Amino acid sequence: MLHILQSCLLALLVFAIPGRGLAAASAEPEPASRKSTDGKSTDFLFEAHPKVIAAGETVVLHWEIKGATKVVIDEQQKSSDALHNLGTFGGSGTLPVHPTENTMYIVTCEGSTSHSCASVSVRVRVKRR
Repeated sequence: MLHILQSCLLALLVFAIPGRGLAAASAEPEPASRKSTDGKSTDFLFEAHPKVIAAGETVVLHWEIKGATKVVIDEQQKSSDALHNLGTFGGSGTLPVHPTENTMYIVTCEGSTSHSCASVSVRVRVKRR
């Protein structure tokens, strides 16, 4: 599982935001769900609402992953390279979080024969003095 998570993170940081790291990820909106080429929704959804907040406000993570037997959600704050595990969940659910800085949420899931991962970022507005 650790090897899969490391591979997912590497792919997210290298391919999703080439040369720019987490700071750039939080500025780029991601689609709420993925769609197939014919425009129909796929069986994988991972999203955060709202995507821009003031420090400490509530963000709700929501996921629906058809066929997932285990869903692990981790967070990575902009100021840290470390992942913090938020828990292991079923194939669908919601989780309220309260980020105090720009944060990327990573979902890794296992099904009967496959592994998937995705991320969504939340930008935290800073009050000006």
